[in-house]
Amino acid sequence: MIELIAFAGILAAGLAVAFVFGLIFFVLKLVFWVVFLPFRLLFKLLWIPFGLVTGAIGLAAGAALLPILLVVGGVVAIIGLFAALIALVIPAIPFVLLGLVVWAFMRRQPAPIVQ
Repeated sequence: MIELIAFAGILAAGLAVAFVFGLIFFVLKLVFWVVFLPFRLLFKLLWIPFGLVTGAIGLAAGAALLPILLVVGGVVAIIGLFAALIALVIPAIPFVLLGLVVWAFMRRQPAPIVQ
Protein backbone atom coordinates (compact mmCIF):
# COMPACT_ATOMS: atom_id res chain seq x y z
CA MET A 1 0.00 0.00 0.00
CA ILE A 2 2.92 2.32 0.73
CA GLU A 3 4.12 1.77 -2.83
CA LEU A 4 0.82 3.08 -4.25
CA ILE A 5 0.98 6.17 -2.03
CA ALA A 6 4.59 6.78 -3.11
CA PHE A 7 3.59 6.29 -6.75
CA ALA A 8 0.73 8.77 -6.32
CA GLY A 9 3.15 11.31 -4.83
CA ILE A 10 5.62 10.84 -7.68
CA LEU A 11 2.78 11.14 -10.17
CA ALA A 12 1.54 14.36 -8.53
CA ALA A 13 5.06 15.79 -8.55
CA GLY A 14 5.47 14.87 -12.23
CA LEU A 15 2.17 16.53 -13.09
CA ALA A 16 3.23 19.65 -11.16
CA VAL A 17 6.50 19.81 -13.11
CA ALA A 18 4.62 19.32 -16.37
CA PHE A 19 2.25 22.13 -15.38
CA VAL A 20 5.15 24.51 -14.63
CA PHE A 21 6.83 23.74 -17.98
CA GLY A 22 3.50 24.09 -19.76
CA LEU A 23 2.88 27.45 -18.12
CA ILE A 24 6.37 28.69 -19.07
CA PHE A 25 5.92 27.62 -22.69
CA PHE A 26 2.42 29.13 -22.77
CA VAL A 27 3.77 32.49 -21.64
CA LEU A 28 6.56 32.29 -24.23
CA LYS A 29 4.06 31.43 -26.94
CA LEU A 30 1.86 34.33 -25.89
CA VAL A 31 4.82 36.75 -26.00
CA PHE A 32 5.92 35.54 -29.44
CA TRP A 33 2.34 35.68 -30.71
CA VAL A 34 1.92 39.30 -29.55
CA VAL A 35 5.33 40.36 -30.88
CA PHE A 36 4.88 38.78 -34.30
CA LEU A 37 1.19 39.68 -34.75
CA PRO A 38 1.83 42.80 -36.86
CA PHE A 39 4.12 40.85 -39.18
CA ARG A 40 1.54 38.09 -39.52
CA LEU A 41 -1.17 40.62 -40.36
CA LEU A 42 1.10 42.31 -42.92
CA PHE A 43 1.96 39.02 -44.62
CA LYS A 44 -1.71 38.02 -44.73
CA LEU A 45 -2.61 41.35 -46.33
CA LEU A 46 0.19 40.90 -48.88
CA TRP A 47 -1.04 37.37 -49.64
CA ILE A 48 -4.59 38.48 -50.54
CA PRO A 49 -3.89 39.29 -54.25
CA PHE A 50 -2.10 35.98 -54.79
CA GLY A 51 -4.94 34.10 -53.14
CA LEU A 52 -7.53 35.88 -55.28
CA VAL A 53 -5.59 35.13 -58.49
CA THR A 54 -5.17 31.48 -57.52
CA GLY A 55 -8.87 31.23 -56.68
CA ALA A 56 -9.86 32.82 -60.00
CA ILE A 57 -7.65 30.38 -61.93
CA GLY A 58 -9.14 27.47 -60.00
CA LEU A 59 -12.65 28.73 -60.66
CA ALA A 60 -11.97 29.04 -64.40
CA ALA A 61 -10.46 25.55 -64.54
CA GLY A 62 -13.41 24.13 -62.64
CA ALA A 63 -15.91 25.86 -64.92
CA ALA A 64 -14.08 24.47 -67.96
CA LEU A 65 -13.98 20.92 -66.60
CA LEU A 66 -17.51 20.83 -65.20
CA PRO A 67 -19.29 19.85 -68.47
CA ILE A 68 -16.78 17.08 -69.11
CA LEU A 69 -17.19 15.75 -65.59
CA LEU A 70 -20.99 15.88 -65.87
CA VAL A 71 -20.97 13.95 -69.16
CA VAL A 72 -18.57 11.34 -67.82
CA GLY A 73 -20.62 11.08 -64.62
CA GLY A 74 -23.82 10.62 -66.63
CA VAL A 75 -22.24 7.89 -68.75
CA VAL A 76 -20.96 6.13 -65.65
CA ALA A 77 -24.43 6.38 -64.06
CA ILE A 78 -26.11 4.91 -67.16
CA ILE A 79 -23.58 2.06 -67.34
CA GLY A 80 -24.07 1.41 -63.62
CA LEU A 81 -27.85 1.35 -64.05
CA PHE A 82 -27.52 -1.08 -66.97
CA ALA A 83 -25.16 -3.28 -64.94
CA ALA A 84 -27.56 -3.28 -61.98
CA LEU A 85 -30.45 -4.23 -64.26
CA ILE A 86 -28.48 -7.11 -65.76
CA ALA A 87 -27.37 -8.20 -62.28
CA LEU A 88 -31.03 -8.43 -61.26
CA VAL A 89 -32.21 -10.17 -64.45
CA ILE A 90 -29.49 -12.83 -64.87
CA PRO A 91 -30.40 -14.83 -61.72
CA ALA A 92 -34.07 -14.84 -62.85
CA ILE A 93 -33.36 -16.42 -66.27
CA PRO A 94 -33.94 -20.06 -65.17
CA PHE A 95 -37.27 -19.16 -63.58
CA VAL A 96 -38.37 -17.22 -66.66
CA LEU A 97 -37.46 -20.19 -68.89
CA LEU A 98 -39.32 -22.59 -66.59
CA GLY A 99 -42.36 -20.30 -66.72
CA LEU A 100 -42.21 -20.23 -70.51
CA VAL A 101 -42.02 -24.03 -70.67
CA VAL A 102 -45.01 -24.40 -68.34
CA TRP A 103 -46.92 -21.79 -70.35
CA ALA A 104 -46.09 -23.62 -73.63
CA PHE A 105 -47.49 -26.91 -72.27
CA MET A 106 -50.52 -25.46 -70.52
CA ARG A 107 -51.84 -23.00 -73.12
CA ARG A 108 -54.89 -23.92 -75.05
CA GLN A 109 -54.56 -24.73 -78.69
CA PRO A 110 -56.74 -22.61 -80.89
CA ALA A 111 -59.90 -24.39 -81.97
CA PRO A 112 -59.86 -25.44 -85.62
CA ILE A 113 -62.23 -23.57 -87.87
CA VAL A 114 -64.77 -25.98 -89.34
CA GLN A 115 -66.37 -24.98 -92.58
